[in-house]
Amino acid sequence: MNPHPSPLTAHVVILAAGELPTHPVPLRALHEADLVICCDSAYEAIKSDKLRLKNYVVIGDGDSLSATDKAELGDRYIQVDEQDYNDLHKAMDYATSHFSPLTSHFSLIGATGRREDHTLGNISYLVTFAEEHPGAHIEMLTNHGTLCSMTGSRSFASFPRQQVSIFTMTPDQPIHSDGLRWPLNGFHARRWWQASLNEALGTEFSLRTEGWLVVFQTYAPKE
Repeated sequence: MNPHPSPLTAHVVILAAGELPTHPVPLRALHEADLVICCDSAYEAIKSDKLRLKNYVVIGDGDSLSATDKAELGDRYIQVDEQDYNDLHKAMDYATSHFSPLTSHFSLIGATGRREDHTLGNISYLVTFAEEHPGAHIEMLTNHGTLCSMTGSRSFASFPRQQVSIFTMTPDQPIHSDGLRWPLNGFHARRWWQASLNEALGTEFSLRTEGWLVVFQTYAPKE
């Protein structure tokens, strides 16, 4: 089997070793992806067949894999010994070298949960990936909602009472919004909590800033 489909328009999932997906949205993404790139520390979930994946490769420095694992994986295993970046970054490098960042959709799954330092670091990688691949469609799917990064102006599809949290990576830059219950009219969020727990009023909201934001949207409205 060739694990690499045509590098035309494609949906690529990167699976990390955090909380396994249980919500239908990340599960559907996993099973409908053209390719799943699994960080080697997440291989146990595939090996145990908890996720029942077929079209995947495993990438990393191999410290989480046994010799038997590597032998069983064969050419599905891509070893990258470089230590300056984590396996999530290695997986994204692999993904964008095989699939055009401008015509592909990249979903990060299992990147949150378990250790809080990994969770925070992985979420901040959304900004790094966006800087490295301008214009790419990159999102993080959790069991509760989606996260993405942005700079400039962007409109987001939403629904009434969708919970929206905004985290700035550049607190010196003001944030402007339309379509949120609590408007951000040039607000400087100097701490991460200060622009969190907002709410969409309708089917769309928009944000504008000269800095970088990470935006979280829930799958379901607040009850």
